Amino acid sequence: MRRYVPKTYYNRRVIRMILKIILSVALAAAILFITLFFWLKDKYMQINPDGTIKLEIPLLMDDKTLDD
Repeated sequence: MRRYVPKTYYNRRVIRMILKIILSVALAAAILFITLFFWLKDKYMQINPDGTIKLEIPLLMDDKTLDD
């Protein structure tokens, strides 16, 4: 005869898998953004004489600004 013990073991495997996937995606996105920031900073950042910082990325610029 089996003894009935209600809700003794909750299977949280699915929740742990979902949390691991979410954390992995968030960590990968953070690493990607940090890497892109430092790569773009070294390559495309310009400091003007008045002290302002400008980030000029060629892919995001209009054709009008490239022709000037």
